[in-house]
Amino acid sequence: MTEHVSGRDVLRQAKELYQPYRDAVEPKGQRVAIIRFEPAATDPPDWRVRLEASKVSAEQKVKSFEHLGFKADHVVMPPGTTRAQFAEVLDRANRDPATRAIIVQFPPPAQLRPLVERMDPAKDIDALLKGRSQYTACATAEGICRVVEPFAQDDPTIAVVGSKGFVGQGVVNTLRERGHRLMELDAGDDLKRVRDADIVVSVTGNPGILGPEHLRPHHRLVVDSGFVPQADGSVRGDVQRAAYDIPQHLTPVPGGIGPVEMATLMERVVCKEVDPAAPSWKVEPRPYLTKEQMAQGPSTTPAAPTAPAASVASTASAAATASAGPSASAGPGASAGPGASAGPATSTGPATSAGPAAPAGPATSAGPATSASPAASAGPATSAGPATSAGPQSAAAPGNPVAQAAKLRGVGGNTSGAGSVPGRPPAAGPSAPLRPQLPQQPKPPGPGGGPAR
Repeated sequence: MTEHVSGRDVLRQAKELYQPYRDAVEPKGQRVAIIRFEPAATDPPDWRVRLEASKVSAEQKVKSFEHLGFKADHVVMPPGTTRAQFAEVLDRANRDPATRAIIVQFPPPAQLRPLVERMDPAKDIDALLKGRSQYTACATAEGICRVVEPFAQDDPTIAVVGSKGFVGQGVVNTLRERGHRLMELDAGDDLKRVRDADIVVSVTGNPGILGPEHLRPHHRLVVDSGFVPQADGSVRGDVQRAAYDIPQHLTPVPGGIGPVEMATLMERVVCKEVDPAAPSWKVEPRPYLTKEQMAQGPSTTPAAPTAPAASVASTASAAATASAGPSASAGPGASAGPGASAGPATSTGPATSAGPAAPAGPATSAGPATSASPAASAGPATSAGPATSAGPQSAAAPGNPVAQAAKLRGVGGNTSGAGSVPGRPPAAGPSAPLRPQLPQQPKPPGPGGGPAR
C-alpha cells in the first residue's frame, strides 16, 4: 500500500503554528515583495509553461504571507521588461524599510537573471543569492530534506534526480551536511540506477521522467518535486501516475512539496521578523520496510521505533500497490532548466544495493487498511483501497511484503523525529547521526537545471 505524505497537512500545521503571530505582524504594516514575469504570446510553449508554474507558486505565496498578516506585493513584470525596469523594482524593494523580504520567482528571462544579485541579502528568504544569503538552501530544498529525514535514520542511499539544478543543489548540500549517502543523477545519467537507492528525490520538472521501470516496492519514500501545469488545467509531476502505487510512501503532485515550500517560507519569515524561537513544523515519522527486510519475505515486521516524535502532521493514503513493471530506458535527461526546483551537484557516490527486492504483487486485505504512527497526528491516516479478500484482516497476501507492512502499520516501524532546520536550532528529537561518505567518483558532464515553480 502506497501512503501519501501530504504537503497540505504540513501547510495546515504551519498555519496553525504561526497564526498567533498575526496580531504582532499586522499592525506594523510589514510587506513581502513577490516578483514574477509574464510570458509573451510569441514565447516558446515550454517557456510559457514554466512561467505558468511560476504564477501558481506566486499566488500560493501571496495567500501564505497574508495569512500571517504581511502585505504581499505581487509584482508582475510584463513581457519585454528591460534591465532598467527590473533593477528599479528591486532597488525600490531594497530601500523600503517596510518590505521585509523579497522573492523573485524563477525563472526570470535570461538577460535579467544577473540583476537578481542586486537583492539585499538581508531580505533574501529563499536563498536566491546562494553564498550571500542568510539561508543555506532555498525553501523547497529545505522542505524536501525535512520530509526525507524521518525516513533516513539508518544510513540509506538517497538518489537525487536533477542534482545539477537550483533546488537539487540545496538538497544535495543539506543532506550531505547531515551525513547521508547520496546518488546524484542528472542529464545523461542512467536513471534506472535509482532502483538501487532506498529513497528517491526527483526535482527535474520533466513530467513523467520516472515510471514503473525506475521505482520499486523497496523504495521507502519517493519525493516528487515536479510541477508542470497542463493545457487541460491538470498538473504533472516527475513521477508517472502509473508508478504512484509502487513505493511505500510518496509525495503527490499536486499537494506534496508545493505546500511544504509555503510552510517553510512562513516559518522563515516568522522566525526572522517576529520570534526566532518559533516552533518548527514537522513531518510525522511512519513505519517502512528496508530493502533487506523486503528481500526476506512476507513474514518480516518493521523494527520498533527508535525514538518518539513530536510531530502533528497527519497523512493521506493512496490506492493499492501495483507491480514495478518491466525495465525500460531512462528516457530524457533529468534536468529541465535552472528553475527553482533543481540545482547543481557537488558530490557523487556509487549506488549501493543490498540485493534484489521481492517483486510486489496486488495487495489484498479484509478491509481498508488503517495507517497509524507512534507520533501524534492531526487526523487519522487511512488507506484508500477497498477490501478485496474475504479472509481476516490480520492475514496479508503471501509473498507481498508491502501488504504485510501495511498490515503492521501502528505496531511499530523504523521511525524517528524530523531533521533539524538549516540555520536554526535542532528540532525536538534526535538528529541524524553522521554517516560515512562514499569516495567521490567522477561523472560525465551534463546540462543542469530544473522546473519552474
